[in-house]
Amino acid sequence: MEDKKVLVYFTTYNEEGNIGKIVKETLDLGFECMVVDDGSKDKTIEVAEGMGATVLGLCINQGQSSAFLTGLKYGMYHNYDIVIHLDGDGQHRPSELPLFLRKIEETDADIVVGSRILGSNHPNAPFFRKVFLPYFTWLINKLTGYKMTDSMCGFRAYQRKALLKLQLNNMLEPEYLAPELFMRASKVRLKISEVPVTLEDRDHGESHKGCIRYGYGILKAMLVVFLDKTYHMKRE
Repeated sequence: MEDKKVLVYFTTYNEEGNIGKIVKETLDLGFECMVVDDGSKDKTIEVAEGMGATVLGLCINQGQSSAFLTGLKYGMYHNYDIVIHLDGDGQHRPSELPLFLRKIEETDADIVVGSRILGSNHPNAPFFRKVFLPYFTWLINKLTGYKMTDSMCGFRAYQRKALLKLQLNNMLEPEYLAPELFMRASKVRLKISEVPVTLEDRDHGESHKGCIRYGYGILKAMLVVFLDKTYHMKRE
């Protein structure tokens, strides 16, 4: 897909120990790389810039979803054909980026989702992921008609045409965005494919997601979107 303009971006919050390595790997692969930093208090921004990434720094910590949407909107407004998001904690392998481009080329999928279930659902994964991820994915599949195996993986690629249809400026859920994204995608009949991805251990730091809080947030997000009358309006 040499004729496609591709942006790879990471969302970060206090990831100075992890971001340098994955930015370098991404740039070495020939991709344009951006970091959207969610108000880090450490040297994440300095490290990312020092490695050659473009950095968008949010003034205060607003939660990962704000940084995530900022990156998607940046890619859309700057006319990138494909925008790929990875978490900035080093658990996703930049070396697997070509898998997403190949899947788009083969299937013309609007969104390609990385699946830890099809790839490496790490044996040391948190209890929540191993036990509850399949059930959340099953519920989202029931609401959308998709047949995903991993609805919560942050490693995803979006075609520009999909971003234009998702109405990103009108998102209802401020924090737990995955359910709303897929529910919106189903309403405008976007095609979703999956590729297997490998989950790495963190080299530094720890997750900022609380198990109970995260699970409750996902369920609440599904309910908020499902009950909103605009979600049920017919869209072309």
